[in-house]
Amino acid sequence: MAKSAGTNGLDIQRDYICVAQFSSREGSVRQVAVQPLPAGADVDGDSFWDAVSQELRGIKKNIRFSGVNAVCSLPCDMAVVKTLEAESDDRDQDEILRWELEASLLGPAAGYVYDFYEVDPGNQADRRRYLAAAVRRESLAKLKKAVRGIGLNPYIVDIDLFALTGAFQSNYRERLSEASILVHGELRRTKMILVSNSSYVNYAVADFDAGASAVAGYASMLRDESARLLDASGLSGGDGAAVYLAGSVFTDRQFAADVMEAFPRSEMLDPFRKVACAAGIEEDKLKEYAPQLAVAVGLALRGDEA
Repeated sequence: MAKSAGTNGLDIQRDYICVAQFSSREGSVRQVAVQPLPAGADVDGDSFWDAVSQELRGIKKNIRFSGVNAVCSLPCDMAVVKTLEAESDDRDQDEILRWELEASLLGPAAGYVYDFYEVDPGNQADRRRYLAAAVRRESLAKLKKAVRGIGLNPYIVDIDLFALTGAFQSNYRERLSEASILVHGELRRTKMILVSNSSYVNYAVADFDAGASAVAGYASMLRDESARLLDASGLSGGDGAAVYLAGSVFTDRQFAADVMEAFPRSEMLDPFRKVACAAGIEEDKLKEYAPQLAVAVGLALRGDEA
């Protein structure tokens, strides 16, 4: 089968939109964009999606999208993400998982689109563990309307943390067997996902104002949350986990350097470590925006594999 001309990754965060376009034929990211969203838009109301629609139209004036398909993401704090378990020999696992997930939702499961991701599939003896993700149908409809408004087809919608693993897997293949914690840091909220053996394991969301805190406080939060994730997942032995940093808060390179100095187990997640970027951006600028582009790159790479 011939490779497609390219895939469009579209990361919609609370404060900005990122685009990455991956060319299968050339094996590289061909175009990128980072567009801030206006401050003050209510993420639970129509004003947020009105702002998204407006900024997407602005992006389209500067980017020639490849094809019509787009792989999109929402931040995990706009979704419901839960860890669930079920007996390995239960015949009605899907129904049991749906019932457990519904207990965490604000309303019936029919009002959400949801999926279950098995943790370490095939290796759970008595109980099988899952990460479940659910998004309100109303939010999904608004996202699709905004993306279709610029002529794109949002044929895959994911959660940012899950998309971040795509960028990690493509750039750090030699480390996939290790326990790793991927961090997506935003100004007031930090999201983390624990992965091991190419599988999701657990996640955490920490409300923490990086702009109002000293670096030592932020690094301490990362250490505590990392330890909690490992303990809760039975992976606290050995050397723990390497921590990879991404997200807009780390575009401040001095802040990023200070965090890594205070937390030696951490390093920047480079979405262009193995995936080439031919977007025509100066190397210094690319390094500055790379942490913010990591999710969009993961989305574009996932679209290439779909």
